[in-house]
Amino acid sequence: MSSFFKSRSAQISVLVVSFLLVFVPYFVPWGPLDWFSGKLMTIAAVTNAFTIVIAVYSQLRRSGRFINEKRKGWVYHIYLLVLLVIMTLSGFVFGQHAGAYDWLLKAVVTPLSSVIYGILAFYMASAGARAFRARSPHAALLLIAGFIVLLYQAPLTGAVFPGIEGAAVYLTDTFGMAVSRMFSISVCIGAIVLGVRMLTGREVAFLGFGEGEG
Repeated sequence: MSSFFKSRSAQISVLVVSFLLVFVPYFVPWGPLDWFSGKLMTIAAVTNAFTIVIAVYSQLRRSGRFINEKRKGWVYHIYLLVLLVIMTLSGFVFGQHAGAYDWLLKAVVTPLSSVIYGILAFYMASAGARAFRARSPHAALLLIAGFIVLLYQAPLTGAVFPGIEGAAVYLTDTFGMAVSRMFSISVCIGAIVLGVRMLTGREVAFLGFGEGEG
């Protein structure tokens, strides 16, 4: 029996049935089916919550290995574990709206998030510098448009060159909007294609199967 549930066909069948039970009620309103669909989505939400517990456990094991082996940066893993325990205990004991938890959130989590965004800013600037190289007429147009929009974001530039606002707004509301909608349409079509491939058994990597397995 266990080998049956581990097979590709059984897992894909469960996937298709679960998908239909959630998808069909949007178009066919029926009381018992709506109730079952709601219960199924609740089960999925609870299962996703348990994945957080697994992630915390995995991080504890990983940090424990770093500390035991005294690898480079092991002191930071001690700091991570201490904060993880303190945040968890304060959340369970005092609640999320207590002063202690709120102070930890603002004094620890918020600054760390700012640091992450600050680090990402350098990567984005590096990627922008590589992209803004006028090696062709198309790249030159991209460079000019990006330069105008970036200058418009600086208050000092708008004060010195008032006419740049109209050009930047025009580029953002026309070309920028068109590209944004094209990107959104491409993402939606890609998601639909991936969903169809998953439901038909052509994409099984998410089930843990490789090519030819099942």
